[in-house]
Amino acid sequence: MSLEYDFDIVAIAPDEVDPEHGHTAVTGRPPVRAQFRNIKTADALRAASPKIRRIFLESGFSLDTVSDNRSTGYYRPEDSENRVVILKRLFANIRNMGVQGEYCGEFDFHHFLAHIRAAKPGHVLRLAPARPVQSQSPEPVRPERRTLVGRLGFALGLAVILFVLLKLLAEYGAAN
Repeated sequence: MSLEYDFDIVAIAPDEVDPEHGHTAVTGRPPVRAQFRNIKTADALRAASPKIRRIFLESGFSLDTVSDNRSTGYYRPEDSENRVVILKRLFANIRNMGVQGEYCGEFDFHHFLAHIRAAKPGHVLRLAPARPVQSQSPEPVRPERRTLVGRLGFALGLAVILFVLLKLLAEYGAAN
């Protein structure tokens, strides 16, 4: 099963000390980091080799997750510029440090890159799962249908009881 590689850009408070976040250039904008939406994706990155984790952390990714109701493959349009900056840092770190021979575990770079290429800006929200509508009056509970074996067993038991009853009546009638 493939992981969901959607991530969102989250602003960091200027006075917040964040050991996970890589060094950011002074741009006049508040510092940001990228957080995956799916906990399984963040867990897969945590399970990767220390070098892979370092590449992502120094690029501006976080190992924390953020919940968002945005559909898969979409991100906030206002995050486009910060997204590009973080992804450029990520690709530069991959080029400089290399990932050849490093353990990635479940985190799949090919799927991650394909997702980055396919992701689009937009405000498409996930539909909330539809809750089943409860009826006003509960439907009557119907007993389960008996199987053929059950029916045969019932008939055989009834036949034995009738046979014993007829035998008792015959003995009682012969005695009188």
